[in-house]
Formats: sequence, structure tokens, C-alpha cells
Amino acid sequence: MALQRYSRTQERAGRSGTTASTFRRVQCVLAGLALGTCMPAMAQADRTVLPIPRAPFTGTIADNVLDATPSPAAPVQAPQGAPNVLLFMSDDVGFAMSSAFGGPVPTPNFERLARTGERFNRFHTTGICSPSRAALLTGRNHHNAGVGWLSDLSSGFPGYNGRMQPDTATIAQILRLNGYNTAMFGKHHNVPAEERSEAGPFDAWPTGLGFDYFFGFPNGDTDQYSPTLYRGIARVDPDEGKGKMLDERLADDLIRWVHNQKAGAPDKPFLAYLAPGSAHAPHQVPPEWIARFKGKFDQGWDQMRVETWRRQLAMGMIPKGTRLTPRPAEIPAWDTLSPREKVFHARTMEVAAAQLAFQDAQLGRVIDELQRMGQLDNTLVAVVMGDNGASGEAGPEGTIDELRGMDRIPERKEWILANTDKLGGPETYENYSVGWAWAMNTPFRWVKQYADMLGGIRNGMILNWAGHVTRPGSICGEFSHLIDITPTILDAAGLPAPKEVLGTMQKPMDGTSLLPALQSCQADKPRTQYFEIGGKMGLYHDGWFLSGEDGRTSWTNVPPGGLKPEITWTLYNLDKDFSQSTDLSAKYPERLEAMKALFHEEGEKNNVFPIDHRFGMARAIAVMHPNPRKHYDFWGKDVSIPAVGGPTLMARPFTLKADLELDSAQASGAVVALGSWFGGWSLYLDQGHPAFVWARSTDPQETFKVVSDKALPQGASTLTMQFATQKPGGPAQIVLSAGGEEYARLDVSVNYFQPAGNGETLDIGHDLGVPVTQYRTPHGRIEGNIPHVAVDYP
Repeated sequence: MALQRYSRTQERAGRSGTTASTFRRVQCVLAGLALGTCMPAMAQADRTVLPIPRAPFTGTIADNVLDATPSPAAPVQAPQGAPNVLLFMSDDVGFAMSSAFGGPVPTPNFERLARTGERFNRFHTTGICSPSRAALLTGRNHHNAGVGWLSDLSSGFPGYNGRMQPDTATIAQILRLNGYNTAMFGKHHNVPAEERSEAGPFDAWPTGLGFDYFFGFPNGDTDQYSPTLYRGIARVDPDEGKGKMLDERLADDLIRWVHNQKAGAPDKPFLAYLAPGSAHAPHQVPPEWIARFKGKFDQGWDQMRVETWRRQLAMGMIPKGTRLTPRPAEIPAWDTLSPREKVFHARTMEVAAAQLAFQDAQLGRVIDELQRMGQLDNTLVAVVMGDNGASGEAGPEGTIDELRGMDRIPERKEWILANTDKLGGPETYENYSVGWAWAMNTPFRWVKQYADMLGGIRNGMILNWAGHVTRPGSICGEFSHLIDITPTILDAAGLPAPKEVLGTMQKPMDGTSLLPALQSCQADKPRTQYFEIGGKMGLYHDGWFLSGEDGRTSWTNVPPGGLKPEITWTLYNLDKDFSQSTDLSAKYPERLEAMKALFHEEGEKNNVFPIDHRFGMARAIAVMHPNPRKHYDFWGKDVSIPAVGGPTLMARPFTLKADLELDSAQASGAVVALGSWFGGWSLYLDQGHPAFVWARSTDPQETFKVVSDKALPQGASTLTMQFATQKPGGPAQIVLSAGGEEYARLDVSVNYFQPAGNGETLDIGHDLGVPVTQYRTPHGRIEGNIPHVAVDYP
């Protein structure tokens, strides 16, 4: 009826000279269609300059609107047939962990995508987190994009700024400006630590990099039970999603977003980027999932590597004749462990396997929903199995507390083993031993951070796009890299790499599209690609690989031999030696020197220099800018700022004064809390009694607590905390007082800890995330008000 009414209206208007474009608008309205989808598509525009300029006005202007003619609506639209894009990147998953690549962990949904898509067994990452994510999103080499190291520690060199730069626009920015909706879910370890508060700036956040929507965390990891999450740039209510693990919440939110995106713009394609923080530490997962793997890893990492290698050979994941590289001397043989140690380490692998299986199930839910909605066949799915090799940062011992485990003083072995039954639960923040990480990178050498070894930089990748894969289920041996993903997506969408974005001229893409490989895989395609992370260097060139090793293990904070270690250069022919097992440097010295010269050339071109061999605290201290401030003010009881980046409330003397207005003399709750029970301290009230707890870890021998036997009065008072110490790292004394009277005193043996986990905050009036201690109120919310807190340094 509406269209019939339109036709009659058109007849009458035709006699009065009303334009056809006006009637097209009327037709859209009467048919109940959105003008942007109903009107003719925008004229062909130059998509190499973004944003695409507004189409010129072609109507007429008159004093009265009844005498004027509007231009047809011409919203920016994606090219005809541009697919949806589901981009998935796992975390710290080695090449050989998932069953889709011959690993011991059943992952039916990754396998499902592999059966109808194509697997790439010579796909590469950068070797560590932030750089890999920058390379993925920009299509540029990580130093070229300004992220040569972890974004937490930016420095004053072009390749190490810690932020993706305006001249390396992300795939989200490009697609959004070409008519896509864009959303990100999960880990975004690309925000410098000092930019994670509500003060911003927010240019490095996902919403500043082209994503219309973000639900996740802007740091290296977060607790899976009590995550620190943000929606956009606003912190999510800690009670949201209560009872659900983080990976499930990410999948829930992605599905909700797609439902709403297709409801609002059914013909508009989307980019959905899902980046779960698992299987990075903390390895946490529901106990029923852990139970599935009971006893599956009792044979240990040495035998597991052999079993995986044989599976990989049988399924063609690695070429026939591939050698299994030997265990490094720094990794203990499984048979040298005590029975109790074997039980502990087997359990850590059961938890890690369960977490990957749980992650696979959540991706499966997303795939199922896209299929139910009829969207899967029009969706390019790119699955990157890990942003680097499996993580060996926990060393031979493993850890139940990730950041505490990175201290130079080892965790107490008896306490670690005592927590075997708690592994995977909320009371541990575990990471498995380097032995398991090495096994999860079969058949390659070494682990995450080793940019000179395939165990650190080779990961599995799956491309799936219905109707575009010539040989579904095939394995492609073409050299490929994270920088190829953005060009691949642009190729699928029919879009050029832009020359200018938001007024900034763009660096050329460093990667190339992998879509042709879905039709015809070219294993011998010429390619040159450098690698560098933390002083470990590599170079691939037309089948040959150069390795520059500095001798530092991935769990060592300071490299042996000082900050200018001697580099050991080795050479491999990967065309004949898939696992990088045989050094040919002595046989081909001229090629070795030529490869070293080529590495230097690529390094200069990509801002790799100067190379920094420092890791952990040595690097952090070197790039840290001393803050001259002697005084800090905090106004109100709902303040939360990053635990790292504000005042340093440990290791140096300070005085803290908190003005309180208590509802009663029995008021409870946090006054000021820093970090969590995995590393933190809290000044709080327990039924009116001032209390203080210092937790270097969950180990009772590293946890100190005092509760005053006197209570503060109802109403106004000022609680003072004095933190006294003679030197960083040494003992400290904490004194609590009010009204000139001492209330409590506590001595701690070590005045430093790493606030844990990575997303934890300095909180006033509450204790969000994982708490430092158990409170009588939810999230330690104070029963009263805290008008002002002042911190002063001498």
C-alpha cells in the first residue's frame, strides 16, 4: 500500500515538476527503509584519501524549502560485496598447542575452521605481545609502527614510542572510514602505562584507533575471575558479569554487539576483533574444564614433545624429515624432577590446556551464532594462534604469581608446591614452566621473546572465507607474517591501502595480501623479513634464516655479561631444515656476512636501532622518568588510577593523610588500596579499627598485617600512615596514627613488590579488581566518605 501511494504521488508530482530524487526519498520513507541503504550508492570516490570527502551538493537552494531541491543522500558505503571480518588473536599460544596444528589440546572449533579454510604453517609473529598487536593492526613492521617493545615502557627513540603512529593507520581506522562498523573485544596491550587513567590521552586506546566500540582491557593481562575491564574508556562495574569467566563475557558481548549492529545496519559489513587474554598468565579456568585433562600430561614435557612431533609429521603439519630439536641445557629434564614436582608441573599444564579448550569453546559460540544469523558465509575469518611462542617467563620452576615470579628473588618452593590443588582458581595467578612452553612450540627451539628462534616467532594461522578456498583443509607453507593480515583484509574488501588518513600521509604497508594463497599456495615465494625483540635478532631471506642470540633467557631480568653482550650469529636453510636444527654458518661464512649486512639494512629502514638488551626491571628503570613531585592530592572516595604511573607508594618514604567522615564507629572498608593480594597493600578499617596489610604475594611468609585495638570515632577524623624505609628493597616500618595518637605499627622485611596483576589500580574508598585482603563490605567500599587524601614525600 505504501508503494502504491508513492506511485500515485509520483504521477501528480510529475505534472508539477518535482524531481525524481525527491520521490526516491519519499519512497524510502514510505517503505520504512533507512535512507542510507535505500538511496543510490555514493559515486565512485578516491578511497586512497580518508575520510572520503562529502559529495558535492547537486541540488538547488531557494528561500523556501518548497522551492529548493536537496542532493540525494550519499553516505560512505563499503564496496559492493565487501565481507564481514572476524579477526581473532590468541595470547601466548605456541605453534604446537592446539590440535589444529598437531598439539595435545583438543580444539574442535579451531579444527572446524581449518577443515573448511587453510592453515599456514610458516606464519610468523614478532616474538612478544605489544609489537605483535601493532603489526597485526597496522600492516607495518612493529618498529616501523613505533612499537618495538612493550607499550608499558616507551622511550625516546622512533621505533620504541609504545604507540601506533598516525602515519600507520590501523585496519579499524581504514575500514571505518570506508563504511564498516568496527568493534574490539579483549586484550589491547598497546596503551602506555601513563595513559590508562581517566585523564587519558585516549589516542592509543581502541576507540582512538578506529574502533567504534571496545570491551576489554588495555594492559598485558588481567584476572580471569575478577577482570579489570573497560567499555570504551569507562571502567566496567565490577559486579557486571559476576559468575562468568572473562572469555565467556567477551564472546557474550561480541554476539550482543553483532546482533545490534545488524539490527541497525543489516547491509553494513563489520570488523569484529576478538583478542582474549588466555592462554597468557594467569592460567585460570573453571575446575570442571581442568578435570577433563586429569592425567593427560603425566608423561612430562620431554615425552609430550616427541608425541606432538610424531602427530605433526603424520598429519603433514611439518614436512617429512623435520628434525625434533633438542632440549636446551637451561630446561631441566622431566625425569630429574621429584615426584611432588611432577604432580605440580603436570597440573599446571592441565590448567593451561583447559584454558585453551575453554577459549576454543567461546570462539565456537561466536561462529555458531554467525552461522545461525546467516552471516558466516559472508565473513572472512582470520585466526592467529598466539601473538608469539608459548611463554617461558616463569622459568624452570613455574609460578603461582606471575609478576612476583619475575622478581630476582625466587618464590618459596614449598609454598608453590603447596598450591597444587588451587591451580587454575582465583587464588593463583599461575604460568607454567618453561619446559611446557618449550613443548608447546614443538618442533622448534626456545620460546616467547626469542625473535631469533622459531619457537618465539612461528605461530599457526587459519584463513577461512566460504567460497574462496580452493583446497579446503589444506596446509600452506608460504612464508607469512602478522603484517600480511591487514593487506589481506583490504584485499578481501576491495579497498586500497590509503595514502592519507585524517590529514596524515601514510607509510606504505610492509605486508602483502594472503588471499592469492587461498587459490594457489607459493611455498617458494621470495620474501625478506627481519625480527628483533629485546636484543634477540633474526632475518628471513628467501628460505634462509639468520639468528643473532644475546644469551639472555626469557626469565632473566638482566642479560649476562652486562648490557653489551656478545652476539652469537648462526645460519639456517629453512627450505631444507624446517625446525631450524642445523647451523650452517661455518659452512657458508660469506652468506652469513651478507645476511648480517641485510639485517642492518632492514633495521635502519624500520627504526630498529638502537638495540636494547635489557629486560624487566633493568629496562623499566632505564626508561623511567623521575617524577619531581613531592605532593599528591586525591579528592573523593571513588578514585582509581593505574597502579603504575601515579605516585610510587612503596620503596621510598612517604606520609599519607586521609580525611574521613565515618557513618559509624563500626565503619568498615578500604581507605587506600594498591594492587591485589598477589602484590599490593591496603590501608582499611575493620569495624572502625584502622588496619594495614602488606602482601608481596599470597605466601604467608610474604604477607604482613596489623589491626589496631582502638577504633576511630564516628564522624570526622584524619588517619595518617607513615611509611619509613632507609633504602629501596630493604625493610620498612608502617605507623598508623590519628589525632596525634599512634594506633598501630607494622614492620615488613621487603619494601617493594610489583602491583599484580597488570590491570590493578590504586583505589581510594574501595578496592576494585582482585582485592588486597578480604573486607566486610563488597569491593571494600568504605562506609562513609573520604573527602581528601594527601601524599607527601620528604
